[in-house]
Amino acid sequence: MRRLAAVLFPLAFATLAPAAVVERVSPVVDVAIGSPLPVLSPAVAPSLSASFAPALLPSLPSPALSLKPVATPVAVVAALPLTASAALPRERGPPTARDAEYGAAVAHGVAAKAQDWGVPSAEILENHDAILVGESHHSLASVGELAKALPGLAAAGVKVLGIEGLKRPSQDAVDAYLARRAALPPEVLAFSPRRRAAFEGLFEAAREAGVRIIALGVPLDAWAKQTAELAAAKTGDPMESFLAAPGEQLYRAQTSYEPGYNEAVAEVYVARRNASMAAFLVESMVRGAKAVVLVGQNHVEGADDIPSSLMRAPGNWGSMGRELARWGLKAFSLTLTGGLYVDADGAADDRAARPAAYAAAAKAAPDGGRAFKRSGPDKGLYHAGGTVPSGSFRARR
Repeated sequence: MRRLAAVLFPLAFATLAPAAVVERVSPVVDVAIGSPLPVLSPAVAPSLSASFAPALLPSLPSPALSLKPVATPVAVVAALPLTASAALPRERGPPTARDAEYGAAVAHGVAAKAQDWGVPSAEILENHDAILVGESHHSLASVGELAKALPGLAAAGVKVLGIEGLKRPSQDAVDAYLARRAALPPEVLAFSPRRRAAFEGLFEAAREAGVRIIALGVPLDAWAKQTAELAAAKTGDPMESFLAAPGEQLYRAQTSYEPGYNEAVAEVYVARRNASMAAFLVESMVRGAKAVVLVGQNHVEGADDIPSSLMRAPGNWGSMGRELARWGLKAFSLTLTGGLYVDADGAADDRAARPAAYAAAAKAAPDGGRAFKRSGPDKGLYHAGGTVPSGSFRARR
């Protein structure tokens, strides 16, 4: 069970030195640390259409003792110092997983096995502002597929690529890389060390295609404190009893049910992060631009209710697509399954975390090929290849 947290939550951190500030060409969102809501700058708001600039979402109230989900915006904490925590679990793998030879082999494997993107992106983007790709954070295919698809996505109007794991303090360094003013600092990709080579390829593809990469992640230690505060308010227990590293908080929710605590974990790590990522994406999108986003499946509407199954927190905790709708943007939710993973355990864990998605993939691609299937006007599934072993997608308990 502990392994499943890493499938859906990237928990790697590193210290970043901010690079030179770059000029932004997008609407500005003023964010104050501790503020309940990103607020459009008055200087920018008049230039936005009424459909794009929504009424402000309700501010975050003092947490009630009710266990019902509360779909409220997050207190966004931007540009915090990003420091490593020794208590955080690391991604598993052989000692050679971070060696240059291993990274080169992974990059070659992704390039060799990746075929044409099988999603009708141009058709989808005719009626949607963004495509949200729901992945496993152990998937190499999700990163490689996007790298191959970016030229076509750019031709269809995509100007922005949002990445959940990429942390906000690294945005200036990423912008400098995309503008060819500086090399990409190695620590920028520390959020996913076993997929470093694949992400390097994605970053290079974005630079060549003229697509701006946007960091959607806030250091998870900030969320850990919010979780402890909310759990204390819901349960009446001391906040100190809930303070822990993010991975430990998630593991506690996955292995037992404590009324109030599990709901706090789901609200903070799913609902509030959905709101913050949507706000960061909206900030980066000039009017009329399209976007593609790479996030964990628990932030994207799909066949599996991940918060209920993995966090033991039944309820409707929302999605990033729903949060974008509050800003007047329409998103297409795409579940991505199959393809290459960092290792066999990662593939098995993904099937266990998303059993309904893999059951659908088995029907869509019984021969193990690549397949795209719509499951509604605003969502679908893309299987990146590979036969789904019979019964392998049953959820683990």
